Amino acid sequence: MNASPPHPNVLIVDDIPENLRLLSATLSQQGYEVQCAISGVLALTGAQANRPDIILLDIKMPQMDGFEVCRRLKADPTTQNIPVIFLSALDDAFDKVRAFQAGGVDYITKPFQVEEVVARVEHHLALQRARAEILSLNAELEQRVEARTQALTQLNADLQASEARFRIVANAAPVLIWMSDIEGLCQFVNQSWLAFTGRTLEQALGHGWAQAIHPADRVLCQQTYRRAFEQRQPFTLEYRLQTASQDYRWLLGTGMPLFDLEGEFTGFIGAGADIHDRKQTEEQLLHNALHDSLTDLPNRALLMERLDLALNRVCRYANRHFAVLFLDLDRFKLINDSLGHGVGDQLLIEIATRLETMTRPVDLLARLGGDEFVLLLEDIEGVQEAVHIATRILDRMRLPFAIAGRDVVITTSIGIVPSSPAYREGAELLRDADTAMYQAKNQGKARYEIFNPGMHQAALKQLQLESSLRQALKQQLFVLYYQPIVDLKTQTITGLEALVRWPHPTQGLISPDEFIPLAEETGLIVTLGLWILQEACRQTRQWQQQFNAPDLTISVNLSAKQIKEPNFLDQVDQVLASTALAGHSLTFEITESMLIEDADSAIAPGRASPKELDQPLGAVMVEARPLDAIALMDQLRARHIDLDIDDFGTGYSSLSYLRRFPIHALKIDRSFTQDLATNADIVQAIITLGHALKTTVIAEGIETQAQMTQLNQLGCDYGQGYYLGRPLPAEATERLLASLHCQQWQLLSE
Repeated sequence: MNASPPHPNVLIVDDIPENLRLLSATLSQQGYEVQCAISGVLALTGAQANRPDIILLDIKMPQMDGFEVCRRLKADPTTQNIPVIFLSALDDAFDKVRAFQAGGVDYITKPFQVEEVVARVEHHLALQRARAEILSLNAELEQRVEARTQALTQLNADLQASEARFRIVANAAPVLIWMSDIEGLCQFVNQSWLAFTGRTLEQALGHGWAQAIHPADRVLCQQTYRRAFEQRQPFTLEYRLQTASQDYRWLLGTGMPLFDLEGEFTGFIGAGADIHDRKQTEEQLLHNALHDSLTDLPNRALLMERLDLALNRVCRYANRHFAVLFLDLDRFKLINDSLGHGVGDQLLIEIATRLETMTRPVDLLARLGGDEFVLLLEDIEGVQEAVHIATRILDRMRLPFAIAGRDVVITTSIGIVPSSPAYREGAELLRDADTAMYQAKNQGKARYEIFNPGMHQAALKQLQLESSLRQALKQQLFVLYYQPIVDLKTQTITGLEALVRWPHPTQGLISPDEFIPLAEETGLIVTLGLWILQEACRQTRQWQQQFNAPDLTISVNLSAKQIKEPNFLDQVDQVLASTALAGHSLTFEITESMLIEDADSAIAPGRASPKELDQPLGAVMVEARPLDAIALMDQLRARHIDLDIDDFGTGYSSLSYLRRFPIHALKIDRSFTQDLATNADIVQAIITLGHALKTTVIAEGIETQAQMTQLNQLGCDYGQGYYLGRPLPAEATERLLASLHCQQWQLLSE
């Protein structure tokens, strides 16, 4: 009974015990033998004492960093062939270049997904095994070639004694043997050659043997053969030869000059060994290195080669033009989350197939990974041709994909970069195409944008703003302004809305319209939102005690990302407990879009939402929530926290949703209030709807006495706006409350 092969040995090097435990446990479960080291010195010692099959290496470690560890491993003959995968929180391109220069085969950015680490380990171990097999095959072939060359040498000696004996031996040989005269004309081929090619001896003699060589290899064979004849030197050549079944197989051909007893050149003798399987393995490895494993499209490496070639052609020929189209699928994550990654992968394959039907043979369609594709358009007239192709792609992508028995609709956003002498590297083209693509997404998705230098400057500004935003969060540089919410009948302040402001140390007061979307995009809104909630509740409780006003309420805007946090309710409870603010004093404001998307997530499988009734699946899929939306709202109401719908009337509304959610108030968007003369009927309808749903109605954006009077006449309950009170910092708000306290916060008429 044969012993089972040993399990691959993995050495994990990381100075963080948690990472070691997580990776060790995961890889052990996958059947790997695992070694661990917490420093570079221990890693080198362990690798020499018990040679691992692969190493997972952290970069940032005390005493000796990962780069130095890798260099020493590669300098040691006993460990230089062990593949090293870097694991690091460093995401800079320079650090990745250093990693590969040090000898690493891959680079995984922390925080990592253990599934990705396992997949990468398996991939590189497979490559290592393939390399070992190739080396073994090469060694075997070399031995076979050497042995056969020795046999040919001996055969040449025997030929001097007996040509008849040579023919017997040659015909019995398992390799393809041939002989030629001093003119290069074939004089003899053995039975193996005839059986392999299916040709007769008469067809092979003279120059006939060359007809069996693959047309693409024929010129190289003739040149090599002629040079060897002229120099009277042996040669080795790989070429394809047609078989009796009319296909072609790779051969390793060798040839050696023949001399008579007087040393005169008499011709050549050669042999051919079948290396077809080895060549296929090499070609497959090369293909895998340059193509995406899911879609079989060219990958980033091949794309970068083609981009550099295109740039070189533009530099040489002024009339040559090309363009790069960067495609990113809109809301693809929702497909994966709603239908599963299997459906998502199938969708990517179908998208790749559809895009290939729209590309010319001269173009290159590549997948960068995830849901990103790049189309290199070569030999175009100008940017308008690229725009035409982008428009066709947008139109075709809107057609449904039949996946898993259902129609899935997904759109794409496209960034276009035309060729320009200003570009020197393909990476610059991809960077600007990516920037233009994000501009298309910001403009509403499912469209294209052509790159202009202003986009790059805007991206740099956005990056700088993000860095400043993170620093401001660390240093708590934000402040809250408070705007009164006024009872329109009594003109008394009943509550305040907390509005965040950012007084930048050099740029002055930055508008929330500028930094709030950035906070949403980067996820910093969760930290910022928690700070706003904590500070607003603390300040409100202070004013309640200071002015003996337990009924004073505070309204705080909620982000969709905050609601998605699994511990959101725990955070609310902690804030209320730490500030001693009662739940009935707090109101959360959410938008209509948040309400409807959360409602969609709560719909039972198999039941269509109102939006799904007239839209294909995929256009309406929403991200799964950590907590059922209705249950979340009910738990907030159980804490006596009110829920208001902000900017009502500007989004998608559904009466069925409004009735299902425990809504306290509808806040009429300021766009209706500011043009009240035109929108009076709409405002009246919203007020009537709110009262029918037993909710109060608050009008935003009141800026004149006439607007306040008309809203009061229409039955609106509360109002906000510059006429009733501008947003003020805490100190100014406190002075306002103190000045109105004697009138019980009744506003003075102007």
